[in-house]
Amino acid sequence: MRDIYRIFWKELVQVFRDRKLVFSTLILPVLLMPIFMFGPSLVLQRLLQGAQERKQEVAVLNLPEEALRALEQAGLSPKAHPDPEGAVREGKYPVGVRYEQGVYRVYGRLAGGLTEGQVAVSKVQGALQALKEAKVAEALAQRGIPHQVLTPFQVEVVDASPEGEKRAGLLGFLLPFFLVVFVLSGGQVVAVDATAGEKEKGTLEALLMAPVPLWHLALGKTLATVAMALLSGISGLVGLALAAEFGGRLFRETGQTLELGGQLTLDGTSFLALFLSAFLLALFMGAVMVSLGLFARSFKEAQSYVVPLQLLALLPLLFLQFRGFLELQTWHYLLPLFNVALLMDALLKGSASPLQAGLTWGSTLVYAGLALLVAVRVFSREEVVFRN
Repeated sequence: MRDIYRIFWKELVQVFRDRKLVFSTLILPVLLMPIFMFGPSLVLQRLLQGAQERKQEVAVLNLPEEALRALEQAGLSPKAHPDPEGAVREGKYPVGVRYEQGVYRVYGRLAGGLTEGQVAVSKVQGALQALKEAKVAEALAQRGIPHQVLTPFQVEVVDASPEGEKRAGLLGFLLPFFLVVFVLSGGQVVAVDATAGEKEKGTLEALLMAPVPLWHLALGKTLATVAMALLSGISGLVGLALAAEFGGRLFRETGQTLELGGQLTLDGTSFLALFLSAFLLALFMGAVMVSLGLFARSFKEAQSYVVPLQLLALLPLLFLQFRGFLELQTWHYLLPLFNVALLMDALLKGSASPLQAGLTWGSTLVYAGLALLVAVRVFSREEVVFRN
């Protein structure tokens, strides 16, 4: 065990000597996560609010007087134009309206994502819908029919989700997703430098000449990778938790709502289960990255292997957002990476079962052991270790 500890400590010391690397891997995620999560949403809220308050000009053709008044009451400025569609296409007006044979045609540039033009279109639609309802109510009143006949009943939708699921919000998807991202980004720093980096520096040969079993070397480098991956993952989760907490307070104080994030409300057992899941995930991915780093001839080649690995690792997590459409089966908790994401989602919602946890931890540990065996086997192949 002393040999494993020495290898483990040597790799971590080399990483922590680089202060810039430590800052970008451990500190920067805590600072950037709140900005990434809520910065765009805050900016979007302000832009939408400003667009709603502004008085946009509308290119109109053949509109009745009552429609013009409805647009003005909605905070719009109608401007007569012979070709509303062409004016909108050329960007002269954000929205245009033509009235022809009892049909209001509303023109807007809707293919470029969320724009002020789309906000103006929605304002026009709202104004014309209000005018339509007013005319219907007036026609009913002339015939002595009460307006309530159009609304014989009301429909009210109530969120019946369990309390844990309500509190978790989108964290059930965001937490596993960002955890894998930070685990991979933090672990690759050690994995690539401890394998392909040592090949380029010429220190790997001297290390292999030491009277240390190969599996001690592989385990020591893997554990160092796991430690850095966990530290990076924890820093990312801290930033995610801070973003969720500060973002929730900010939107409560401003009276706005935000369909993003959630709250981390875990008891001691759930927190330990979450940490164990993250550790096993880091162990599995760390062993895989060490194996890839050993197989590479150079530092650059190792990085070219790690980048596709990140994309491959994130692919199962993308399907986590569709979990509400899936009928989860027991065998789903045996799928690499996806099982950890499912278990974390269940832990955050307070619905995890011992069977789900056991299958996830056991299968992930098996995958990590197999990856570690691959790393040891690569260490024992001279044609792989000494090629450069």
